Amino acid sequence: MQTTHLKLFSQVNSLINSARRSEAGFIDSFCDFLVDEFQFQSAILFRITEESKLQLLGKSSGAKKSYLPTMLYDCGACKLLRGEVENYEFSTDPNCQLQSIDHILYEACQVIKSTKGSNYFLKVSQKSQFTNADKEHFRILGEFISVVLSAWSGKIESDEFSLGKLIAELASEFRTPSNSILGFTSLLSEQRLTPGQTEYVATLKDNAQKLTSLINDLVDIAKCDSQSVVINTNLIKLDEFINEIKTTVNEKLDSKVSFDVVVEKNVSNNVKVDNVKLKYILNNIIAYYVYSTSAGKISLTISSSSKEKLNFKFSNSGSFKPLVNPKNFFSQPYTGEDTKNKIINASILGVSLSRNYIELMDGRLEVNASSTRGTVIQFYVKAESLNPIEATITSLPKSDTRSKVLVIEDDYATSKLLSNYLNKWGYEPAIINSGEKALQILKKEKYLAVIMDIVLPDVNGLELLKKIRELDRTKNMPVIVCSVEAEQQKAFMMGAVEYFVKPIKYKDLVEVLTSYKLKKDSNVLCVDDDIPTLNLVKSAIESVGYNAIAESVSVKVMDLIKDMQLDLAIVDLDMPEVNGFELIKLIKSVKKFSNLPIIIYTGKEDYAEDLKKIDGLFTDLLDKRSTKIEDLADTISAMINRYEEPTPPEIAAKQEGGELKILLVEDYKHSQIIVTRLLKKNGFNSVVVVENGAEALERAKEQKFDLVLMDMQMPVMNGFEATERMRQLPEYKDTPIIALTAFAMKGDREKCIEAGATDYIPKPIDSVEFIDKVRYYTSVQV
Repeated sequence: MQTTHLKLFSQVNSLINSARRSEAGFIDSFCDFLVDEFQFQSAILFRITEESKLQLLGKSSGAKKSYLPTMLYDCGACKLLRGEVENYEFSTDPNCQLQSIDHILYEACQVIKSTKGSNYFLKVSQKSQFTNADKEHFRILGEFISVVLSAWSGKIESDEFSLGKLIAELASEFRTPSNSILGFTSLLSEQRLTPGQTEYVATLKDNAQKLTSLINDLVDIAKCDSQSVVINTNLIKLDEFINEIKTTVNEKLDSKVSFDVVVEKNVSNNVKVDNVKLKYILNNIIAYYVYSTSAGKISLTISSSSKEKLNFKFSNSGSFKPLVNPKNFFSQPYTGEDTKNKIINASILGVSLSRNYIELMDGRLEVNASSTRGTVIQFYVKAESLNPIEATITSLPKSDTRSKVLVIEDDYATSKLLSNYLNKWGYEPAIINSGEKALQILKKEKYLAVIMDIVLPDVNGLELLKKIRELDRTKNMPVIVCSVEAEQQKAFMMGAVEYFVKPIKYKDLVEVLTSYKLKKDSNVLCVDDDIPTLNLVKSAIESVGYNAIAESVSVKVMDLIKDMQLDLAIVDLDMPEVNGFELIKLIKSVKKFSNLPIIIYTGKEDYAEDLKKIDGLFTDLLDKRSTKIEDLADTISAMINRYEEPTPPEIAAKQEGGELKILLVEDYKHSQIIVTRLLKKNGFNSVVVVENGAEALERAKEQKFDLVLMDMQMPVMNGFEATERMRQLPEYKDTPIIALTAFAMKGDREKCIEAGATDYIPKPIDSVEFIDKVRYYTSVQV
């Protein structure tokens, strides 16, 4: 039996059962089903009333948002609503006054008469033009719809609709014209206008901005009403955040009024808070004070009564309008035309929405007023202060480099999900649904990696993988296969580096990408005064996916690399001014390059005696006359990959006491590669790797480690249990244990600390944060 047919029958049965039960949202689900099965762009279903009006019953997710449940609509041009028509008759009248979708597409309408006496009206859209051949198709479709609707009670659930939903539905309809006004007034303002015209355009633009702001506030009030507002906390520097607000306000206040801010000494400068909502709250409270203070001073004092709370206290002095009744504070607008509140974009709904935000941020707002002492407004919100190590880490510069990833996937839902995750992880996804298009792009563009399905509409995925491997520019590019078919062995034979059977394990996918990104970020220095040879070496480095730092003048090298991180150096010996022997000594004299592997690649003869001068300073020696460029590329890869090799436990046990020893407990191979590479590149050379908590306990009993890095989700024994048991060992009572957790959820940190972990790092790992914490807990400056 064909599973696709069974799936269709299952969907139809589910729809009919849903209709019989009169489930809420049934019509919407039915419209979505029609769109999916018949490749429509949208579908809307109406009931025809006795007055030949159209009452909306439901619509597909792609239909215009302005169509609202139970509302009545009319089309004066529709022939199907006027006079006698046959059952299932359909029309493609271009003069139809009802448009079902925001885009300009081909649309059709159909009348459906049910066995229960009700008449229905279907409106659909598609990308291609409807033809006469569609008449029979629509008759069959109409019969099917009639059967399904005959099982439905015909009731529209009244609780499906609310004021909040109305606002949310209409918001996008309002935003479109207001955004158009803003855009066109901006273009118009760039033209040569008279002073009067310039003033008119500025007023028009200002009012459009107010309208947009009001729409946004209405939507957020509706979200607060439905409890769907999300609090997004970010790490901010409080002084910069407050100074930005203070500067904006003071620049535009008149000379009679000043705005001062005092931050008490006990307040941490590094806090986690929803800074967007906090700024909105502050702006709208300031709007009240600007409105009510004609001369004098507006003051804000910020204090902290606990590690997780920020207190804000506003007051004013001088000449002000007294607030007669504090209870009326939330019901009055403070944005009249006679005020100066345009400086902070305050909204007429701002105060009420600010109160909602404060409550959502686990806070409270109080208003006290006096005719002589002015108005005092106090509120607090939840804001987590950072500990010293976290504060240090946040002050470090973060890398903003992104890597391009090509996704070859014809399933829209999967490609959309992959795109969302890749963007979240800091990659730039390019989505292609065709194998032939992918090959064309790969011949022109460079990518960190390819993620592909092997079930594609135009080519065999395995053949495509083979072709990718045959291209010179992509033969070393990592290809990750994600497919519903279990073809791992064939894919690996064709050159895939990893294979995921759908549904994809995204926590593992990000680890694979991170491991290859770390490799691609590897810098290889190559120095040779012979330009053709230098270009060959540079090509060999780039062919295996690394960054080539090429220099033909040896005297310039030290200045070139002083601010760089290097993973490998390839140096010629016979060079003018500073020869290779001297250059190697200079490189090795720099502390951060003391462990840098160096390959000597030379055509010099009779160098044996000179090599004694740099004995122990280089790793390998290759002769240009007998070494093929392909062999050089293999040697480069082997050298770079040495960073991924863990230390055997027996070797670590024999190491002298001065060598720091780190135990990594991690079951996924690419996570092992990432952590080991990061540690070894930063001077932590003794890294023992085990795959589960039980093995970690055995190794911990055999020898003492200075730091333990513990994944929390593992087979055999998880990280929580392993950490608890390790803490019971006397020699590990105070040993730093850093927990590593993929896809961190709220409360994970607390669970890890409760189990005995010293600190916590979420995956995917931020390399700067990770190394900084390792250095902190090992008290080593490498």
